[in-house]
Amino acid sequence: MNTLLTAPPTHESVGVPLEIHPTPTVISIEEKLGPGKFPGVWKPVRSFLWFLHVSFGTACLVLILAILAAIPGLNILTLGYLIDPQKRVAQTGQLRNGFPLMVLAPRLGVIVFFCILFLIPVRLQATRISDAAVILGEAHARVGQMALNLRILQTVIATHLILAIARGGTPGCFLRPIKNVSWFLRKVLTSAGRAEMSTGLDQVLDVVKPWQHFWAGFKAFTGAVLWLLIPAGLLVAYSAPGRTAPLYGVASFLGVILMIPVTAWLPLLQVHQAVTGRFRAIFEVRAARRIIRNAPVAWMLTTILMYAMTFPLYLAKIRLLPADAMLVLTPFFIILTYPARILVARAYHRGMTKEQPAWRTVHWGIRLAMLPLLLAHAVFLFFTPAISELGKNAPLENQAFLGPVPYAQWQRR
Repeated sequence: MNTLLTAPPTHESVGVPLEIHPTPTVISIEEKLGPGKFPGVWKPVRSFLWFLHVSFGTACLVLILAILAAIPGLNILTLGYLIDPQKRVAQTGQLRNGFPLMVLAPRLGVIVFFCILFLIPVRLQATRISDAAVILGEAHARVGQMALNLRILQTVIATHLILAIARGGTPGCFLRPIKNVSWFLRKVLTSAGRAEMSTGLDQVLDVVKPWQHFWAGFKAFTGAVLWLLIPAGLLVAYSAPGRTAPLYGVASFLGVILMIPVTAWLPLLQVHQAVTGRFRAIFEVRAARRIIRNAPVAWMLTTILMYAMTFPLYLAKIRLLPADAMLVLTPFFIILTYPARILVARAYHRGMTKEQPAWRTVHWGIRLAMLPLLLAHAVFLFFTPAISELGKNAPLENQAFLGPVPYAQWQRR
């Protein structure tokens, strides 16, 4: 080491500048797509643009979650995207951490808009082929030519959409198809371009995390079903057709009683499961009791808000609407359930971080005050089979614990 430090420079290195190849800096996806920090009141123009960006991102976020929730199977993924911000709010106590996908939401909204726009010609051509097949017959030569044109159109539009999304998904990417092709060739044919595309894909997947969110939603969904299975099953025992014996009435009464602690604990336990990352944590009742004991006021307010916000969703069960009509109402279901979940997570943070419990008179008084309210909610669930087209399945479709959009699991009798 000393020889290297004291050796004189050779003639090969004298006067020859050292050539340094700087490594390309990787810009984070938050800097490229996210709204960034609030500029401040002293920069009104930038603050206004920031507000527009956040507002548009929130609207796109609701739209994306609504679309996912309307697809059977992917509604579990939507539940995961609602559980994850609950986890972050419960860990930090900051409500601003309760917005999933906010970095990508505006860009995803643009992508969804242009995909729908470019798929309109495909839909129109498919309708024309269907009409022509009815009039001329499927074996007619003109129908075959129209079908071939449709396949060509589908291939061209699909290629254009894939390249536009890969290039960034901005409005300019969708409106400049030739530049998309040149960009793709430039990236694919060079090692640096391929590395940049791989890095960008990794950044997007690191934000979206589809498998992690699906797994979180699946654990929350399964845990809630296990909690609800026995009380909800007993609850509908007397309301089922032909079950008028006193034994069924006793079973339904027992179901109402068991539903009271479930509705008091389960919203908090779902957050506890997400924070700990363990499936069995949803059955650790002592965590929910600690939160109620340490932060009774926060628990009371968030519990009332949770069931008050989900009450309008039961009205849609009285008469099941067609799937296309329900799709229009999907964003409203997200808007109703999402704020209540975030506030429940905030109550969880407050209850778990407080070392001293509230005064005994306060938390016991709130528990006694909440008892008739939770009882009224359980009685309401008892009567839902009589007023809902779902019948005895209505109490199991509980939007406070399961998917934010209940009709994703609905089945007509």
